[in-house]
Amino acid sequence: MTKRYFSTLLILLLALSALMAKAQHASYCVGTQAGLAVPLGQFSSKDYSNGGYALSGTSYGLEGAWFWNGKWGIGVDVSASSFAFSATDYVSAYKASEPAFTDVQMLSGPYIVRTYLGGAYYKVGICPEVGITFKAMAGLTRAWTPDQLFGVNSSEVGKLYFWKTRAYSAKMAVLCGANIEYKLFERVSLLLQTDFSYSEMAFVFAQGTAPNTVYNTKFLQLPVFNVQPGINVNF
Repeated sequence: MTKRYFSTLLILLLALSALMAKAQHASYCVGTQAGLAVPLGQFSSKDYSNGGYALSGTSYGLEGAWFWNGKWGIGVDVSASSFAFSATDYVSAYKASEPAFTDVQMLSGPYIVRTYLGGAYYKVGICPEVGITFKAMAGLTRAWTPDQLFGVNSSEVGKLYFWKTRAYSAKMAVLCGANIEYKLFERVSLLLQTDFSYSEMAFVFAQGTAPNTVYNTKFLQLPVFNVQPGINVNF
């Protein structure tokens, strides 16, 4: 699925380059970046009832934009992020909520988040070598909760093992941010991308087996702050 969206990005960039030939002073850029993704708010909260228990993770992405007059432009951004789950904190809260559990062990995978965004860009020159590009974008976030294996000692029924499988949700996302560029060569720049994105997921978890399956929905806000160095190629 991710390959398909990256292919879509390439097609959009080619279309933008074709339009560029018809616009005076037009230009476009293609960049790639990778760095730190910091979960905020409910996503990182350690509240047992509502928190996401997400830890800081990594993010990487591709970005392309077309500027029709050197300042204003439109573009697309595709990114992939991974956030570890704070298993130690969650286990401690889980034991406190279940007095019959004398011991809880847990193996957890990460949260996986993908974003596919498009929007407006505005470029400001600071000096010949340095510029800042502001952007406001909207699009789609696709997210998966961690796969988790539990081993529990219960004073009532003894040893228990159970698996909490991934849940999936796709919702609208918004993003605002700024890219700081330092010109290395005529067409190549170093890039520092900083942005804030927000979406709200509705993860549906299934418990039990048919015909006694119960479905529970957990709403989880996903505010994320990204800091990503990278490289831009300008045409």
